[in-house]
Amino acid sequence: MEARIVDLASPARRFAHGQALVRQGQVPDCLFLVRAGVVRLAAALPSGHEVVVGMLGSGDVFGECALLGDPSPVEARAAGPVQVEALPLTALQAVLERNPGTATELLRLLASRLHRTTGALEEALAQDVPTRLCRTLCELAGRHGVRDGRGVRLALPITQEDLGRMIGASRETVNRTLATLMARNLIRTEGRRYVIPDVDALARASDREATKNA
Repeated sequence: MEARIVDLASPARRFAHGQALVRQGQVPDCLFLVRAGVVRLAAALPSGHEVVVGMLGSGDVFGECALLGDPSPVEARAAGPVQVEALPLTALQAVLERNPGTATELLRLLASRLHRTTGALEEALAQDVPTRLCRTLCELAGRHGVRDGRGVRLALPITQEDLGRMIGASRETVNRTLATLMARNLIRTEGRRYVIPDVDALARASDREATKNA
């Protein structure tokens, strides 16, 4: 996010675990910038099920639908203690009018978020659980992974329930699938974090599962 936009941010507000920052269907009057903690984005389906479509960390923004005056397609909720700053819509619009390059950056952000949301919903409705879980873990590694000598460590504390909501599966099913992946040395846990020794190997496992079940 460009400095001229970040400079518009209000002082950080704190939210406790489980607090809703933006509700699905609400029209936000600002963008939000995550300063610390994790914000979970989730969409409620007509069936009543909930699908987690994103886990945001420090430096990520959400509430972009405010730029269009549209209701939010997802709910943003604190996954643990969170600090966020608000970017007022009126001031933001003035910056965008003066700086077309910044407007283009935000359009890319909107398109990227829409692509990820659509992809998450499609994954929740298609493919088998092992394929969906492997692909989700690979995506999380790409967005929130920290590489060291032992592999890629997910910086976000993600629970089995979170993973289940991201792929449309029960926690019990996720638990069994993770156990299988651990037995194959494709993933391991360190405290509340997942570590992927070889992301490419996990991606290949995902492709094999998808081919096997095609």
